Amino acid sequence: MKSPFVRIWFIWLLIGAILLPLPGVASDGGWQLFGKKDKDKRKEAPLKKAGKEETNIKKPPPKSVITGRKKIESVIPVRRLPGGWVFRDELLAPWSTSLPAVLSIVPDTTVEVIYSDESRTTKDGIVLPIKKANVAFHYITRLTSEQITLGFVNIDYVYSTTNNSDSHYILQDVTKKIKLKDTGFPQLTAEDVIKHKVLMEYGTPKEFDGVWHIYTDGNSDFRVRKLDERNVKVQVDGLKISDKLNKAIEDVYSQQGIEYKKRLMMDGIDL
Repeated sequence: MKSPFVRIWFIWLLIGAILLPLPGVASDGGWQLFGKKDKDKRKEAPLKKAGKEETNIKKPPPKSVITGRKKIESVIPVRRLPGGWVFRDELLAPWSTSLPAVLSIVPDTTVEVIYSDESRTTKDGIVLPIKKANVAFHYITRLTSEQITLGFVNIDYVYSTTNNSDSHYILQDVTKKIKLKDTGFPQLTAEDVIKHKVLMEYGTPKEFDGVWHIYTDGNSDFRVRKLDERNVKVQVDGLKISDKLNKAIEDVYSQQGIEYKKRLMMDGIDL
């Protein structure tokens, strides 16, 4: 039989067990056996989502991966082709400059203008004269002796034979014959001129026919050739001047041009 002290202790344990709240009982009276309540989860979900979005926003973009190194090529700018008569690297007379204007700037005041007729046969078999003029002079430098010839053509004469004054002749081509002087040691040669003054400055020619190094840019046709060890020839032609001449011949001497001119002539006949 148990003692009174033991029974009193047992009774207090029983009362304590009844009065103390169970671990599964929530403070607001609801039961929560494991973890947190669903309501708490709903409150935390937006916070977690916002935190995740903020993390994504602050995350720096990935660095681009360099897959290869760009190849940098050294490009030597080429010299522009002469657009007319170039003297000591200065354009004195562009293509189409009139004969009197060019004569006013020629360094040799004793030059003589030589006029000539050049025969041209059209595709219809018509032979017509083309009025030309040349001005030649010499120029001496420390290293060279140059003979320069300026060529002119009269396109207006094709339309009317009354257009035959000097002002109707316009610059069409330039020809230079350059002779290298005796420079001692080292002696400059024509090959040096081709290499250093042509290929190095104007680049690879558009065409090389075995004799001429040929360049063109739509405005000028530039040709250089070696004559011998000490002589070089340079020829520059204005392409647009040649086009104007061909158009004039087509306008006047083609079958269509002849018929058009006849209709104009009919205006002077009163029937």
